[in-house]
Amino acid sequence: MTKKILVIDDERKQAEALAIKINNAFGDAEMIVASSEEEIESAIVNKFFNLAILDIRLDGYHKNGIDLAKEIIEINPFAKIIFVSRFLSEYSIMLNPLMGSGRILAFSDKKEYDQWMLELKPIIAQYYDGLPNDNEVNTALTTAYATAKNEVDTYKKGLMFENFVTILFRSIGYNTINKRVKDKSLNEVDLIVRNEIDDAFLSKFGKYILVECKNKPQTPVSKNDFIVFKNKVDATNGLACLGFLFTTSYISRNTYIEAVRESKGDSKIIFVDNVLMQQLLSSNDIREELKKIIDMQVKDN
Repeated sequence: MTKKILVIDDERKQAEALAIKINNAFGDAEMIVASSEEEIESAIVNKFFNLAILDIRLDGYHKNGIDLAKEIIEINPFAKIIFVSRFLSEYSIMLNPLMGSGRILAFSDKKEYDQWMLELKPIIAQYYDGLPNDNEVNTALTTAYATAKNEVDTYKKGLMFENFVTILFRSIGYNTINKRVKDKSLNEVDLIVRNEIDDAFLSKFGKYILVECKNKPQTPVSKNDFIVFKNKVDATNGLACLGFLFTTSYISRNTYIEAVRESKGDSKIIFVDNVLMQQLLSSNDIREELKKIIDMQVKDN
């Protein structure tokens, strides 16, 4: 599996230097460096990574590395964490609650970089050698989907479903996904996916893919839901030609009729209801299964 590593440090030069050393050590690592508070928050929410190397002590910041680790654990179920600091002993009590999460890979004291890499390289290599296979990833996604569906708090329910769909797209290979994006008219799109995936079929659908998430198991996606979302896709001036409307319930018949009536334009909305979601999660190749769903709906709507 590709090594996608996020390095967080309040000293940018240190973060960049460590990222260079790791990249030199492995050659195939994709490094993300974040140092300012805004940059760190954006990377945690919008970037895909399967390992985070966090400095615990972030002087003058509103959050320390432990706070950020909690966010990563909540948002990204596949990423493990290496804590680094010259002050690990100061944070031992605060770190204790995280130890039971199973997400803390290691602790490391900062050292001279060449000496530091002698410690970090085998830890990182062993972690990536032991990453789960596709079946285990599907199991984790299915669990995340079920948890989102079963949440009773309406606000949490929506966020959990958005997080699940984000993870689904990231498991396919999409790296940059922005959440809850508002334009100048305050219209909001749940997810905007940058379509930079190395796939000849999917790359034809414009520079971006828009995603709407409806976590209302008892309520079907209505004709109006479709119209509002299609208008958002059409308003991208061709930058997005493909939209996905994910729902934990089903699509009403009137919605399908409206989709057929509106199918003459360049944009295309793909419906993924509860049945198709289970089909995706049980497939051996989620990306290929998603492409089959697109193929199936080219004619239907």
